[in-house]
Amino acid sequence: MSKCRRYFIIGCILMIVAISFILYGVNNPQASFPWSNSVTYVIYSIYGLLTGFVWGLVFKYRPK
Repeated sequence: MSKCRRYFIIGCILMIVAISFILYGVNNPQASFPWSNSVTYVIYSIYGLLTGFVWGLVFKYRPK
């Protein structure tokens, strides 16, 4: 399996998890986290950076 394909699969999995998490949150507004919003924003930021990094690797190693 090439690097491009591996990173693409990882990126797709990350996007599916993100979309599922957002849909769960929208459909369950009564649910909350046991920590403050600032911790939640840090988690979202780390996840966003990780997803962007993986997608960047996908486009860097894609075949020409």
